[in-house]
Amino acid sequence: MNKNIIKSISNKTLGILGGGQLGKMIATEASRLGIKTCIFDPNKTSPAFQSANIIFNEQYNDKKALKKFANYCDVITYEFENIPLESIHFLKGLSKVYPEIRALRYSQDRYKEKKFISSLNIPVAPFYIVNSINDIKKALSKLEGSAIIKTRRLGYDGKGQHVIKNFDIPVKFKNIKKNQYILEGIINFKKEISIIAMKTKQGEVICFEPSENKHRKGILREAIFPANISSKVNKNAKKIVKDIIMSLNIIGIVAIEMFIDQNNNVIVNEIAPRPHNSGHWTMDACNISQHEALVRTIFDVPLPVIKYYHNCKMINILGENYDLINTAMSNKNYKVYIYGKDSIKPERKLGHINILY
Repeated sequence: MNKNIIKSISNKTLGILGGGQLGKMIATEASRLGIKTCIFDPNKTSPAFQSANIIFNEQYNDKKALKKFANYCDVITYEFENIPLESIHFLKGLSKVYPEIRALRYSQDRYKEKKFISSLNIPVAPFYIVNSINDIKKALSKLEGSAIIKTRRLGYDGKGQHVIKNFDIPVKFKNIKKNQYILEGIINFKKEISIIAMKTKQGEVICFEPSENKHRKGILREAIFPANISSKVNKNAKKIVKDIIMSLNIIGIVAIEMFIDQNNNVIVNEIAPRPHNSGHWTMDACNISQHEALVRTIFDVPLPVIKYYHNCKMINILGENYDLINTAMSNKNYKVYIYGKDSIKPERKLGHINILY
């Protein structure tokens, strides 16, 4: 990084909406580049507050607080999707916000997300809006009786989802509210992968290589790099990612989760316009992490050619396997990250381990 670039970002401040572990990792990488951070989160025990220069412990719809926050920030980003769109619109009038709101609008609503991806002629699971028990029955009849019913909004780590098999609809879905749910066909996949990609202000799209992901109960347990896929599948997946990020026309970072079916077709599952749990292997396996890549991209600092130094298995530390930390700490090839959350609970992400080999 030359002195002109260093000068251009010195004394700059990055605003981060959201104070979870992703916000903490973004803040850490910003600090390494000499950029201050200002973090906004309503939770007073937010882990990212530990790494921030300035904190705002306020509600996301508090416009007075948002205005003060924006006054500190040269650039604003977000670490999770569930920020009110109205708040993002408000901040856009006061500061630079990346990625742009269009990506957030789609990623907040599973129906809009699927509809957008389908409009690009990119494969997704069959999907239907369901507003009544009759809608569910009709959709199930088209899906051979089995599907996943999901909330349109606010679901993550398997929350807000329920598998229906053999037309056996749970009682709680007998009287559903309108525009709250989507029914998706079940994909018979052999692998799940994800790709993290950046789009620069110059319009260049740069992809990390894919990772192969292992989920249980809807929660990511492992991300393995490199993914064990053919070069043809790799090429197809990257083309899909580039088509999506170019169509979104955003500056910043996007993670795209995909299924590989039994015929090696690539089917998009979800879009996340932020760093992603499945990309934490980048923190140790290559010369730049996804978090640094985001910071560089939105501050218009050139990205290096990505170099890969290690194979890596990322393991999430959850409340029920927290004791993994003790073993990992004594192995030089195990890189341990503890998020600093205020309580240990089953299925709560408390840290991760990158195993290098």
